[in-house]
Amino acid sequence: MGLLSCQRAPLTLEQLIERHTEAVGGRAAIEAAHSIRFDLHIVDPGFEVDGIYLAARPGRMRIDVSADSQHVFTEALGEKGGWQWKGKGGPVEASATATAALRHGVELPGHIFGLHELRQRGHQVELAGRETVGQVNYHVLRVIFADGYNTKLYLDPESWLITRRRDVRALHPDIDPTPTPIENTMTDFQHVDGLLFAFTSTDTDLTTGKTREKATVRSITVNPPLDPGVFEKL
Repeated sequence: MGLLSCQRAPLTLEQLIERHTEAVGGRAAIEAAHSIRFDLHIVDPGFEVDGIYLAARPGRMRIDVSADSQHVFTEALGEKGGWQWKGKGGPVEASATATAALRHGVELPGHIFGLHELRQRGHQVELAGRETVGQVNYHVLRVIFADGYNTKLYLDPESWLITRRRDVRALHPDIDPTPTPIENTMTDFQHVDGLLFAFTSTDTDLTTGKTREKATVRSITVNPPLDPGVFEKL
């Protein structure tokens, strides 16, 4: 009985959320970020491009993609939903699947919102036990979005950072809508204005083990001035 009584009780969901929140900068610093800009270099198997990703509360985002310094693609989530510009002509409405993917991306922690904000934004977060990947015995959280989509976030028990995410999804829904088991790994964490961000993000196909996409952050700007119309029009 003495040995059993000395065993540590499993951490609760609230404790895990709080440890992660403190690790990335704390509630006050996270919620003080009302807009953000990521300057990116993106490598896919067939091409390399540069991107500017913008996000703002209450859940808007936009990414502009350039190849050889020429603007070739834009994807955004505005007040009325998702839209795209494919390099010529005018913007078109994004598919429901692509719009949902944009929404999931901006809602997940690591861009503009914190893990502690998910539930108040209408999503569910629950414990999914422990899982060892490599040599790390992660705490796993399952996030169930308001639309039913779910993903698993892996908290490193030493750093309390989310360093992995696993789910089944299409990486680029309007190019190839086939759902694929994907692992996203986040590395090279750096401080920017009191917040900790991953500067490298890699998507791997869990079926084949092949890298699907790698994004490297060149710079991050917290609270850049943004015209609200940037999310609504080209």
